[in-house]
Amino acid sequence: MKMLVNRSNARETYFQAVSNSSWANLGYLVAAEIEGVNTLKELRILYAMHGIGLIKLDVTNPAESQILIPARERLDLEWAMCSRLADENKDFKAFIKRVRQFFQTGDL
Repeated sequence: MKMLVNRSNARETYFQAVSNSSWANLGYLVAAEIEGVNTLKELRILYAMHGIGLIKLDVTNPAESQILIPARERLDLEWAMCSRLADENKDFKAFIKRVRQFFQTGDL
């Protein structure tokens, strides 16, 4: 989440969102303010390459926030990243074990 995304920081903030969502099914860059017509154009170009969406956050009423660019769903998992997260986080490791069990047996 960023307070301001403008033409001078659009690529940097976008790639932070890409990096932070490498393990996620959907990824979004959330910004309270988006400044400049060319900024949105740049973010759409980056979206075409990487699939990270854009949410314009309404800071006074978050329920009124708008999805300006919907994220593209990731169909494949980055298994190396999942493995690393499982090594570093016991809750995530337990989650992955439950997912594996479900896919192998159909049991929850």
